[in-house]
Amino acid sequence: MSSIIRLSLRPEADAKVTPVEVLQDFGDVTAGWSYLDEDSRHYAELKGSPGVILRHRADPSTYVDLGFVETDAGPHTVELVVLDRPGAEAPLAPEKRRSLVESFSEALRSYLSHRPDHVTLHLNRDAADSASP
Repeated sequence: MSSIIRLSLRPEADAKVTPVEVLQDFGDVTAGWSYLDEDSRHYAELKGSPGVILRHRADPSTYVDLGFVETDAGPHTVELVVLDRPGAEAPLAPEKRRSLVESFSEALRSYLSHRPDHVTLHLNRDAADSASP
């Protein structure tokens, strides 16, 4: 499945943590989100670059994993590259993807508002994702 958004986290010049570390902490401290350590290590090995897997649980029976990996766009720049529901029979519907991305971006913006010196969030929606259902 292709990415429905282009999201990047870029470190500030004087940041003491990397975007990967920011995402790990976000997953550990934000309600409804979890950082998956073992899956993240496996994903990073597959991609050949530092990466993070975050799991979002909308309710006890439904979850979606988001994968992030460092890119060549800049030092320690991380982009969202995967939206997946492990074990699901069908891909996530477009309106559910939009809702998930909105939930993630709101939660991350709230998290980052308390840590303004670490990273800058850049969120660009593809035209297909911006269209109303």
